[in-house]
Amino acid sequence: MLSVISHDEIVEIKVSRTFMGRPVYFNSFFLVDGLLIDTGPAHVSREVERLLARLPVEKAVVTHQHEDHTGNCRMLQEKLDLPIFAHPLTLKVMSDPPALQCYRRFMWGHAPSAAGKPLPGLIRTPRFRFQVIHTPGHSPDHVSLFEPEQKWLFCGDLYLGEKLNGFMQGEDIAAHLDSLKKVIRLGPQTLFCSLKGKVENAAARLADKYSYWWDLGCTVRDLHGRGASPRQILRKLFHDEILFYYLSARNWGRRYLVESLINNREIFQNNKH
Repeated sequence: MLSVISHDEIVEIKVSRTFMGRPVYFNSFFLVDGLLIDTGPAHVSREVERLLARLPVEKAVVTHQHEDHTGNCRMLQEKLDLPIFAHPLTLKVMSDPPALQCYRRFMWGHAPSAAGKPLPGLIRTPRFRFQVIHTPGHSPDHVSLFEPEQKWLFCGDLYLGEKLNGFMQGEDIAAHLDSLKKVIRLGPQTLFCSLKGKVENAAARLADKYSYWWDLGCTVRDLHGRGASPRQILRKLFHDEILFYYLSARNWGRRYLVESLINNREIFQNNKH
């Protein structure tokens, strides 16, 4: 399933795996002034190829290593001769993609191996210039693109909503918070997110996300300081684990957010953002 949404100069390409005729999970990537930001998952490869063959695409940037962002890199290189730019850690994973859990293969498909070029600090298009900002947390290689004149922030999976109550295994709350502070200081007005699409009032929305996680961290610090176990803290905060934890073969869940907050509880000691 693929649909195209126009945001003036920016084209949002919104895709989803369907099950029994219904979308399971939406994922968006973007085209602006010839620059493709992320490439989408492999299960819509044919639709993406047909669409982009009709559009003025000159190069692509990948925000991070996950298969819903890198899934069409090889196809775009082979079919459209499109240069791909990514963080060096992303390029390493792209060259030898890991085995995936069943839920990830179902929802997005396995990304074929692909090559690319290291990202420079600035990406130029005929009309715009995008600063490359390293924003780890969701993954160590994650980057965002900021256009300072337009105040656009293309942030991959950095945002995903203000009250995200779960992590993929391996995510790092300390790095997340540092990355959020970094992009909030830039003063973005509009962000473009792989899950939420176009989001206005961007700096405030990112600040709300930061504050929500900070408050959770302070609560976890206090509960852990009184001797609560990770399981007790999870139940206190969220009542129980989300069902998707089991459907994802224990790859994504509330406990990974709780564990990261516990492991980084010292950053919440002074109660200051």
